Amino acid sequence: MEVQASLRLWGGQARLMQRIQQGSTQLGWIGLDALSIACGSTARAALWRALAQQEGAWINPHENNAHKTGADGIDADCLDGLPLTVIEELRPHLHTLERMGIHHIGQFRRLPRQGITRRFGQSMLDVLDEAAGRRHRAHAWTTQPDVFRVQRELPARAEHAPPIEQAALMLFHELAAWLLAQQAGVLSIDLHLLHDDPPHSLMQLGFASPTRSAQRFARILGERLIRFQLPRPVYGLMLMAQQAVVLPHRTDDFLGNPQDNEEALHELIERLQARLGADHVQRLRILDEHRPEQATQLIAVNAPPSASGPNDWRGAGMADPPPIGHTSHRPAWLLNQPLPLTVQHHRPVYHGRLQLLAGPERIEAGWWDNHPEGMVQRDYFIARSPQESLLWIFRTPAHAWYLHGFFS
Repeated sequence: MEVQASLRLWGGQARLMQRIQQGSTQLGWIGLDALSIACGSTARAALWRALAQQEGAWINPHENNAHKTGADGIDADCLDGLPLTVIEELRPHLHTLERMGIHHIGQFRRLPRQGITRRFGQSMLDVLDEAAGRRHRAHAWTTQPDVFRVQRELPARAEHAPPIEQAALMLFHELAAWLLAQQAGVLSIDLHLLHDDPPHSLMQLGFASPTRSAQRFARILGERLIRFQLPRPVYGLMLMAQQAVVLPHRTDDFLGNPQDNEEALHELIERLQARLGADHVQRLRILDEHRPEQATQLIAVNAPPSASGPNDWRGAGMADPPPIGHTSHRPAWLLNQPLPLTVQHHRPVYHGRLQLLAGPERIEAGWWDNHPEGMVQRDYFIARSPQESLLWIFRTPAHAWYLHGFFS
């Protein structure tokens, strides 16, 4: 990794190396056989030092060697003592060099350049020049696969949830890094629990909004594992994410981010779905219908948008519902069946005589239905009760009054 331009951002080279080591430990990369970190003035110099660590040569990864560059441009103090085995291009010639008594990079680079070219080819000089910074090497950008799929074996067979959650957290961090590199998030992921005898167990984790947070992944998995019975011991995990959606990186606001409440609502919905089931957590879909009792429909929170498009919304905090009319007012609570009201002195009564505040608003619809009960003709009013509550009432052509809803 080229980090020179970002060292001040991370608080210096030592702080950056420390954070890399801490992060790798959290992901389970412990020991020199799993991860080796080193720095150098060039990419090849850093690679040689890292390989030397794996071979047992002690290298201080936090040491800054920029001021130790020799006259020929090579960091003599940090590279000369490294074994020749770290140079991949020289491995076919190690036996010959050993017979010549050359075991370290310093001994090899002091040979005459013409002799190195004649015996080992021009590529050997190019390698030394790249390590010294005298020759530029073009590096290819790391590209991410289109579909995330990673599989890991557990240290031992797992028969309970904690080892599975710990191992899955490492996979979730890898998925979060893959999504961050693509500026994307996911609405669902598939976690396969691998058993010795198929079939394997599949856990589909769904989310209320696109996310790339490893903590959210782990929280939903924990909720699912509470009620999941392992049929057989698990020897490995496989995580797959196929459909990524655009999720640009968000910069935190100094005064607080207004989207925090929205994210809290999404996380609450996810936890409810994990505990109760996706079909038991529902939202309202507004339909293109004038009759109030048929203007909404209960559907699952994660149900795809309908073809009507603008009339489909995901509840509070997710999207604003479309207005039914510029001058129309609808209560939040509708009765399943309108309640008949008594009339005193030509005024409807509900715990006392009602005061009409607004109306009438005529709704006449349903004549296109095949059954006569679908047709309605009503004059709606907003009324105030003696208890100062606001009611939504209507009058039929026969001058019968009904209570249909309550305002907040």
